Amino acid sequence: MSFDAIRQAALLKWNELAENDVPVIYLGTASCGRAAGALSTLEMIHTTLAELRVEARVVQVGCIGPCYLEPIMDIALPGYPRVCYANVTPEKAARILTTCLVEGNLQPNVAIGHLGETSFTEKTGIPSFFELPMLKPQVRVVLRNCGWIDPEEIDHYLARDGYLGLQRALERDPIEVIGWLKESGLRGRGGAGFPTYKKWELCRAAKSDRKFVVCNADEGDPGAFMNRTLLESDPHAVLEGMLIGGYATGATAGIVYIRAEYPLAVVRLGKAIEQMYSYGLLGNDILGSGFDFDIIIQEGAGAFVCGEETALIAS
Repeated sequence: MSFDAIRQAALLKWNELAENDVPVIYLGTASCGRAAGALSTLEMIHTTLAELRVEARVVQVGCIGPCYLEPIMDIALPGYPRVCYANVTPEKAARILTTCLVEGNLQPNVAIGHLGETSFTEKTGIPSFFELPMLKPQVRVVLRNCGWIDPEEIDHYLARDGYLGLQRALERDPIEVIGWLKESGLRGRGGAGFPTYKKWELCRAAKSDRKFVVCNADEGDPGAFMNRTLLESDPHAVLEGMLIGGYATGATAGIVYIRAEYPLAVVRLGKAIEQMYSYGLLGNDILGSGFDFDIIIQEGAGAFVCGEETALIAS
């Protein structure tokens, strides 16, 4: 199946969520949500749906940002945007679900916000979720999918223009791709602000039989968890970046180093890599471009290995 066909199928699946004729319930189950009791809330959601005999879809998403509001549960009734409820304990989940799904009452006095248009605020009195003081000044680029998609579902990423950047890069000369980085002004975020294009340029010019892209997913700032949040909530964003970097620099393999104490990030990253192989986005001749690339996860003293090529790398 071609990449365009894969993407169109993904778009259909994604649009089904928005145009579903049954309610869709979204629950944040990244580490912050789990620490606040999200898995118990998830169990109660399924129990309540069974007791009410109401058909609904349940989607687990990543962290949308304000961890102090976790567990965050969204309910999207047919024809309506997602309405967000904060600090949802199992007991609170049962009450909200009963009122929303049986009575059709979205409880504006309980909802913390919604993920729809301004007109929905005018109609219901529920404010936009992104009007929260923490979120209002933000312009999300890297984190744009976090909290919106199921991080274990590659089709959700594809439906939100995932891997289009890779497709465009593979249609151009690697030198041109590095030129895009130069024009963008992108710099390293480690403090020195070193131009990213220069790093890639130097790597491409280096003479070597084999080159690797190494993704350091270790945390430099205690308690910040920036890398973990992205890997838990949108792992494909990291992996697509590694692929583009590998193509531009002439690398044929990538290694992700990640702390063993981030088990959820390891699991979700591993699933994402397996999905990429199944869709022809890793391995040999990616998207018919002649570009070969494999990725392994290095976790402490061990390694999570995907594909024959990565088995050779690990050995």
